[in-house]
Amino acid sequence: MGLTDNGKIGTICNRITSRNLLIVAFVFLGLLSFSLLITVIVQARKNHETNHETNNNELCLTRGCISAATHQLRSIDNTVLSNLCTDFYTYACGNWIKTHPIQSFDVERTILGDIIDRRNFEIERLLDAPISRTNERSWEYKLKTYYTECLDDYARVPNSGTYMIGLIKDNATIDGWFMFDNSVENASQVALLKNQTLYQQLSHIHGDFGALAIFGIRTRFDENDTSIKRLEFFPAGLTMEVNDYVGTDSVSMSRLAALQLYIVEVVTLLAREAGINDTNLSDRAFIVANDVFTVEKFLAEIFAVQSIMMSLIPLFARMIHNYLRWRLISTYIDDLSYEYVHAHRLYLNAYYGHALHTSNDVYCTREVIRRFPLAIQHLYTMNVTRYSNAITTVQTIFDSLKNGFKEYINENAKWMVDEETKNIAREKIDKLTAAIGYATIASDDASLDNYYEKFFVNNDLHLENAYHYHNFHRWSLSNSLQNPNILDHWDYFETRTSRLFDYIALFNRLFVIASGMHEPLVNSEWPWPVNMGSIGVLLAQKLFASIDGPDGRTHLPNGTRYDWWQSPTIIGYNNSRNCITDYYVRDLKTLTYNINGAEIQIPLAGEPFSPTTLRHIGALRFAYNTLMKTNDIKSFKMPGTNFTSQQTFFLAYAQTQCYQREELLQLIRTQLGVYDERTALNAALIHMPEFAQAFQCQSKENQCFD
Repeated sequence: MGLTDNGKIGTICNRITSRNLLIVAFVFLGLLSFSLLITVIVQARKNHETNHETNNNELCLTRGCISAATHQLRSIDNTVLSNLCTDFYTYACGNWIKTHPIQSFDVERTILGDIIDRRNFEIERLLDAPISRTNERSWEYKLKTYYTECLDDYARVPNSGTYMIGLIKDNATIDGWFMFDNSVENASQVALLKNQTLYQQLSHIHGDFGALAIFGIRTRFDENDTSIKRLEFFPAGLTMEVNDYVGTDSVSMSRLAALQLYIVEVVTLLAREAGINDTNLSDRAFIVANDVFTVEKFLAEIFAVQSIMMSLIPLFARMIHNYLRWRLISTYIDDLSYEYVHAHRLYLNAYYGHALHTSNDVYCTREVIRRFPLAIQHLYTMNVTRYSNAITTVQTIFDSLKNGFKEYINENAKWMVDEETKNIAREKIDKLTAAIGYATIASDDASLDNYYEKFFVNNDLHLENAYHYHNFHRWSLSNSLQNPNILDHWDYFETRTSRLFDYIALFNRLFVIASGMHEPLVNSEWPWPVNMGSIGVLLAQKLFASIDGPDGRTHLPNGTRYDWWQSPTIIGYNNSRNCITDYYVRDLKTLTYNINGAEIQIPLAGEPFSPTTLRHIGALRFAYNTLMKTNDIKSFKMPGTNFTSQQTFFLAYAQTQCYQREELLQLIRTQLGVYDERTALNAALIHMPEFAQAFQCQSKENQCFD
């Protein structure tokens, strides 16, 4: 749902128009790809005829090689070929940057982000398709009905606010609100007319309706026994980030002002929809906004020291009362009618400093993916079957990397000095496993029907469906405690920020979601150097984290928490870390950003980013060595680029790092020690003699990480 140019609410026609534009865009890209394909073939034939007598390396003209070359040529910028040795990123991604602008609703664009966006677009198409299993008990009926009701703005407009008002007024649960109760004539505008105990309020607002207030609840595997799960409480219940409450800078102050106006607008809308229009309404709305901020600021100061063991006694009962009801409303704000959704979007625009333009179909797609990952994975995989070969390819890559990783520890990891540390590293690699695909339960209709048995939907009120989801989520937590392995540990993976692949130290396992395994990460027809350079290196980084990451180096092969690095290895690693830090501080020195026409230089500290660079170097090195020992076509050259297998490997990896990002956002990230992909890639490659040899560049004297 959105506003048209004349200010009216968009209809289904807007969505059809948008999709037509996307179809036109895909047709255009198809024509462009076809023209590139012809160019690759012609250029390849010319190179083959010219070099056949003088070059032993034969051009690879298989369908996979031509497809991979077409993909690579789309992103390459040959105008900067002369700077390839010092800025390989710009050579590899220059044309991608020119042809992939940041979307109006976003602040960055990345290769992995584009993969997820394309997958989500495909999922949206599948959600819009007719229901094939129409039994109301089926997972498909429940999933698509939930999505359809979320999408149907007109069904939400007349009654969702009324339903929320009914929840708040229900004497058996919330039992009223200061905004409503104190509207009667001569009522106090300071004190509560009726109140519940803190326990009563939390049991209903937090327990019954799923609103995160003060704390959240989740399940985690017990680190001492992964066959059981435990409940875990974590700090939660803030509208803004912690630093926004305690900061005094202009950004924090503007965000505070936006929050207060947002709360006032929403609670006033709800009160008026409840038929309340007394002369003190505006005053009470501002009191609620101030109460909410006071409580959230108090919580933020507690959360800043990472503790939720505190007393709420210093806060007035009215403040707690208003805060908890605000948490209920804000939990369901995007499930209410348009006026509330619009107010929330305006607040987000003010909070982030730019318009996000989130449409209702994007929101609903994102919500069903987040809330029903098992059903979504099954919907996707049963309708999109072209990735089965890719899964086999990824498994082959993992098996090869696992062997290559152990060889790296034995032959190349000079920083890992002592044998005791090396022995544990070898044991971890030996016991390392991979889960490629998704939870077994997500591949069977009957199993999913049973899993979603406790989830109820109706086809006339989305807010009620959202409420039913929270009841289902509460049941799923209980079910998770009783059946800890029902999701094959994928539920643990879902808590990580990486949605395509990640390493979980507790299980010493690499998780790879099959639905993300396609171009440009992997193609079963592509030559080995391309697949190993793209998905291979990305997975190698996760595997390397099994021995050097904060979790990897503090978990033994069986998942027991124990810091297993010995002093000689710690010293060796820190020497490499200091070397990389010196490179950032002394050689690179600064990064420059253009903010509103002004050039701003940010000095580089090298920390805490240097371990990331070391991981990139280590992963590239053992993936490269794996390639050289398993590549059956070492003598080939790629059509179009005329690159060798070694050169193609580095190009393939570089093109997984292409990105666009708002300059201000990256400036802030750099100040926090998170450097951009261009800086990270070039820093890793300049410290690799393998790269220098492949492209005949001058090798850096101090490689830092052997």
